[in-house]
Amino acid sequence: MNHYEAMFIFRPDITEEKLDKEMKSIKRSIKTHGKGDVQFTNLGKKTLAYPVHKYDEGVYVNYEFTAQPAGIAKIKKSFKHRENILRVLIIVKGRS
Repeated sequence: MNHYEAMFIFRPDITEEKLDKEMKSIKRSIKTHGKGDVQFTNLGKKTLAYPVHKYDEGVYVNYEFTAQPAGIAKIKKSFKHRENILRVLIIVKGRS
């Protein structure tokens, strides 16, 4: 079981309502493939280092959770083709 941190970058033109819906959906999906509690923080809109899908800004949301390594591929796959998500990065924060 590993402790992970995931950074999701959403389109800058996403509405608050859609963002809340997406954040809750991501939390449910992570809980399905992970273990324990999922913590998330909306870091707000930030300028990107380089354009992504023609956007110069994105809304950053950080998640922290615990999961088996095999569950990470399933988590990534479930968000691959969502139109409101520009990028997803998941890193190992610690091993247990």
